[in-house]
Amino acid sequence: MKTTGIHIAGLGSFIPPIVDAKKAVELGLYDAEDYEWYGWTGAAVAGDTPAPDMAVTAARRAMAHAGIPGDDLDLHIHACGHEQGPEGWSAQHYILHHITDRDLPSFRVWQACSAMIGSMELAACHLMASPERKAALVTGADNVGTPGFNRWAFGIQNGVVGDAASAVVLSTRGGFARLLAITTGSTAEVEAQYRGTEPLFPPRPADGGQVDFRERLAANGGLDETVAEVVRRQGELRTELALRTVAEADIDMTDIKRVAHVFTGQESYLKVILDPMGLSPAQGLLEFGRGLGHLTVNDQIVGLEHLVSTGQVGPGDHVLIVAHGGGVSITCAVVVIDELPG
Repeated sequence: MKTTGIHIAGLGSFIPPIVDAKKAVELGLYDAEDYEWYGWTGAAVAGDTPAPDMAVTAARRAMAHAGIPGDDLDLHIHACGHEQGPEGWSAQHYILHHITDRDLPSFRVWQACSAMIGSMELAACHLMASPERKAALVTGADNVGTPGFNRWAFGIQNGVVGDAASAVVLSTRGGFARLLAITTGSTAEVEAQYRGTEPLFPPRPADGGQVDFRERLAANGGLDETVAEVVRRQGELRTELALRTVAEADIDMTDIKRVAHVFTGQESYLKVILDPMGLSPAQGLLEFGRGLGHLTVNDQIVGLEHLVSTGQVGPGDHVLIVAHGGGVSITCAVVVIDELPG
């Protein structure tokens, strides 16, 4: 989808303290063989800081960066991959309450780890639907440090999982960059691989045990075979969407300067994502991301902010954003930098 007239006015993030991966091995938290194989050097760990509070901090930074007051917002969307607080509680409205007094719509989106970028598409559509709308705020946050989740043994995507929050302000009035195009798709048929044999009700493990994605994946014909099928199917659609989005932005892949992608510790994993698009891991954020862990919904915006704030992209540069989550949801976007923000 072409997103004519949609600007990126502000970015913000909150990264908690980093726990060294080698220290995690020494403490018995992280398997020594996984540490040697997967390449992660650290993970951001928020302790008992609630995810919505991290989102408020990131949102305030993005709003300040944009120079846009809360009264100019027309929409808020909050993206997350993990529970945000008490069951039945509205985390998105908690965040909105700390940003503006306006009675504007606020939604929560779950698209696993692609939720933040997928929410940007929804926000862009909202702004484009009516000429009087000025700005939208998209936030994302997760703290995975709960008893039911082991950040050092995620089980899929060679994962070590970090905590973080991020925010982006989209505007129809101007900004330092433009969102040229964005596209979302789903590989819905592979949801069964992530469900495994677990019942749909009750929705939480009856024994209160930890989530084990490897066990779920192995329940559908063997772990290696199932993962290979998910990777194949997801890779096909991811490449298709990336190529389509670049074409809709009226550029070629050769025009892409850098890529904001899911964080990984392995160059081989990044090559699986970028090689079919004709792009190189050198255009990605391998070294930056491997020190933070996979930040659930936040990798791409944290990565984009890093590229902008460190001057690794400048006026005229195009950034491809590639997000995938839960094996089933994918969003790709193209951003062009118009000026370096102050």
